[in-house]
Amino acid sequence: MSEINDLKKKLAMACRMLCFRELVDYSGHISVRIPGTDRFLVNPHPISRAEVKLEDILTFDLDGNRLEGKWDLPSELPMHTRTYRVRKEVQCVAHLHNRMVVILSMADRPLIPASNTGAIFGLGAIPVYLDPALIHTNEQGDEVARTLGAGNAAILRGHGSIVAGESIEGTFAACIDLEESAARFYYASLLGPVRFYTEDEVNRVAKGRGRMPVIQKIWDHYAAKTKLAGLMANL
Repeated sequence: MSEINDLKKKLAMACRMLCFRELVDYSGHISVRIPGTDRFLVNPHPISRAEVKLEDILTFDLDGNRLEGKWDLPSELPMHTRTYRVRKEVQCVAHLHNRMVVILSMADRPLIPASNTGAIFGLGAIPVYLDPALIHTNEQGDEVARTLGAGNAAILRGHGSIVAGESIEGTFAACIDLEESAARFYYASLLGPVRFYTEDEVNRVAKGRGRMPVIQKIWDHYAAKTKLAGLMANL
């Protein structure tokens, strides 16, 4: 039980850190697989992402049933459940409402790696799910999962994004990189044509940026900043 509580606490921390970074607002969610099972943890629908606590975290299954917890599940849970169904290696899924990523999707500007923060998303444009409606059904969740494919991020046009990873820390770091990549791309495009990374550059930068010490450094940095902002109390 202590291991699951540790996982719940880390998930609550990640949710608050995403809120501090303004990657989620009053909505948005992050889930994680309970290791070795088809049971998952997620932050609840009604609780502010700025103050979610260990005791608020819900447990659900691949059918989207709430197994433990008193709050309602997020309404867009199908993007989590359907991704976990087809991606057995995925341990964590986040749904963001990230501003710069959405702005690029509104203008139909493909987000292509042109800075170090974009390299982990691979060569070429990050795939876009074109329907802006909320993901409330399994059919919609399946289409989001197909858009994501074997990658670690997909953009939801006019809506936000989905990010998947092998750990809470790794997924959080990818969430940070996705928005930063979009911001850098946007500002660079105001100056003129953007110089994109080559396949060799993407591979070399991604290899370094995907190392666990780098991921942990990103996590520790934002954990400290969120704590200084007063958003880590009473976890």
